[in-house]
Amino acid sequence: MSKILCPDGEERTVEEVLNSDFEHYPPVVLKALLAGRNKKRKKREGNPRFGVTRLTGPCMRRSYYDLVEEIAIPLRKLWIFSRGHAIHNFFQEHLEEHENEVFLQKEFGLFSAIGFVDVLSDNIMYEFKTIERIPSTPKEDHVKQLQSYFSMLPKEKQADIKGLKIVYFSLKEVKVYSVDKRDMLNYLEARGTNLAYALKTNTPPEREESFACNYCDFKDICFNRDKELP
Repeated sequence: MSKILCPDGEERTVEEVLNSDFEHYPPVVLKALLAGRNKKRKKREGNPRFGVTRLTGPCMRRSYYDLVEEIAIPLRKLWIFSRGHAIHNFFQEHLEEHENEVFLQKEFGLFSAIGFVDVLSDNIMYEFKTIERIPSTPKEDHVKQLQSYFSMLPKEKQADIKGLKIVYFSLKEVKVYSVDKRDMLNYLEARGTNLAYALKTNTPPEREESFACNYCDFKDICFNRDKELP
């Protein structure tokens, strides 16, 4: 059951939040932000299936905790997620059906990787990202994500792709970066195998420390549990 971290610092269920009265969050806003947030995680039989973003993120330990730990989602973050969905839906309304959300799946030994290309138009693959401040260069995990989608295409379709582009949307501007084509299958297999083994043995992968640790939702769990080890 999803838990929500509310502005007053308390954790509540979705039902409790919907029946609460928070400043700046009228019921009509809460209803939209919390739609679909009460779904339980479904257990999947057989080998695990990982989204590409789990494998290309900055830390596999974070991906592991995201799969096995239940933490409260800050209410403010739901607006960020919703804004991204709104941008994506805006383009879906104006593009041909065959250009929208191309589903990809690649089987590996211990797992499968899946992902959705945001837009494939005129043989150019686009990844859309909403962001507070547009970076001076594309973020490394976003580059790897798009390159991974390209790598998961059949070889004959890869030959037709003319370019890879990341499109950043802030509240003030739009900026496009071109990304080099690169084979990421070995990278995906190594990361996914590591994660699959970690889940099977209930052992968190090695922490990949970076500036991203400061913003990680699992920072307290990650560092405090290491302190508890003998």
